[in-house]
Amino acid sequence: MIPATTTISLTRSEFAAVRAYVQGMPAAMVVPRYLADEADDDDDGGESALRILLALRDRMVQLAHLHGRADLGELLLAGPGRSNRGMDRRVDALGELERLGTAAPRGQHGVELWFAPALARRLRNADIVTLNSLLELANRRGAAWWRAVPRIGALAGGAINRWLGEHRTVFKGDDGKPLLGAHVGNRAPLAPAALGPAMRQPLPLEWLSEASAAPAPGAASGCPYSQGITVVKAWLREAAGGRGSTFAAYRKEAERLLLWAALERHKGLSQLDLDDRRAYLAFLAQPEPASRWCGPRAPRQQAAWRPLTGPLSPASQRHSMRVLAALFRWMHDNGYPCAARWPAQAGEIAEASMAAAPPAAATARTVRTPLSDDSLAPFLSWLEKQAGASDGLRYRTAHAAILLLRDQGLSLERLTSATRHSLAARGPASGAANKLSEGADAANHPSGVLAPGTQRALALHWHDRNLQWDGSGTEEVCLIGPPATPSTGRAQRKHAAQPLGGYSVRGLHALLAAMLERYGQACDPAFAARSPRDLLA
Repeated sequence: MIPATTTISLTRSEFAAVRAYVQGMPAAMVVPRYLADEADDDDDGGESALRILLALRDRMVQLAHLHGRADLGELLLAGPGRSNRGMDRRVDALGELERLGTAAPRGQHGVELWFAPALARRLRNADIVTLNSLLELANRRGAAWWRAVPRIGALAGGAINRWLGEHRTVFKGDDGKPLLGAHVGNRAPLAPAALGPAMRQPLPLEWLSEASAAPAPGAASGCPYSQGITVVKAWLREAAGGRGSTFAAYRKEAERLLLWAALERHKGLSQLDLDDRRAYLAFLAQPEPASRWCGPRAPRQQAAWRPLTGPLSPASQRHSMRVLAALFRWMHDNGYPCAARWPAQAGEIAEASMAAAPPAAATARTVRTPLSDDSLAPFLSWLEKQAGASDGLRYRTAHAAILLLRDQGLSLERLTSATRHSLAARGPASGAANKLSEGADAANHPSGVLAPGTQRALALHWHDRNLQWDGSGTEEVCLIGPPATPSTGRAQRKHAAQPLGGYSVRGLHALLAAMLERYGQACDPAFAARSPRDLLA
């Protein structure tokens, strides 16, 4: 199931053969005369010759549709002419097609004109009717667009991506601009560059040069763009420790502001003022130009990377402003007086009292009410029932993960790396589900810190991973991990490097979120847990 040929190229001999056929010459005579290489000497040569001619005729009909000449295609489909006038009309149609020559793909072409029938049918079932709609989906979701189309896998998706890439310059809008986004399928590696208005495209923070950084806080000399990079990296080391999910969240907001200030306002971080702050809020609500700033998620080392995936929601805008308020507060505390020119505005952020405080303090003021065991019980029962099926791998994983979260009082981040050894080192958990057996020696038998129900669920999950729960040498195996390795290159490389590793935080969050959504749709739309973090003890 791959794309059809990139172009439909027909020779003069092939046109001559079909021309003779529509004028009434028998197929068994046409093929040996005009298509000697296609002749078949077996007993069914007449039938074989007819198949060859009909296949050629079908390619010419497709060529007519590619050129927008459905009238020529209908003439050829009608078969050989039954009168001199009918023959002349078909001969004229073939002559017109031969003059039109090879056709290039156009956005308004139907997908069936360029892709194999089975593939085109699956695209149409997903409302991808024309090449334009395929281009829009690729621009919106990136090279992995095929994940949104049922029954299309990585092989067919990759073949279509290559075909789109080969015709990148062909697909153009009325204004002459390419219809396929520059970020789609662009796997070219990035190279370090100096931050400034002359940058060709936004780059991740680690690819921005600090060569001309200012020598001291608040100094007027030096490059303001490089100074901003130095300030942000120092703040990230102090505020987030240089790694982890908090670091990634802070870095995302800071690098967006650095890039926007340089490329759109031609200013360094220390030069921004209140007017710039208002303009940045408007930019987050509607990033323009979208081709420069927005694109699907992509690795940070590839040219397809973009700072945003699209406009931010009001909640995301408020979060961004809280993080940046923490950055400017840190700058003020460390001798950068420019922070006074980027104040938090109560009319723009509802949590004005939190705006000047670090995000960690803001988070501390938000009290999350844990979900009670009684409220969670129906959801866990539903998960256990679904897990009983032979194909219930993901349900068994989610069931074990949630029991372990509640049992040990872990966060999602801690759960992704939790092992028997790490649980034993923590000692008995304070969760209500954790009841140590009398006389159990946790140091000699690490699984003793787990409640019996949690242990049973983990044993089933480990069986799905081809691991033996009571086997020796399993103290450092991640308790929760993917039961099957996805076929993507990134997943395969991660599995090769860490065959007994666990989920990423994002992967585990996505799994639990999917389970919550399915439960809400099937059983309880008013279920109190809306997010995986609501499941924490």
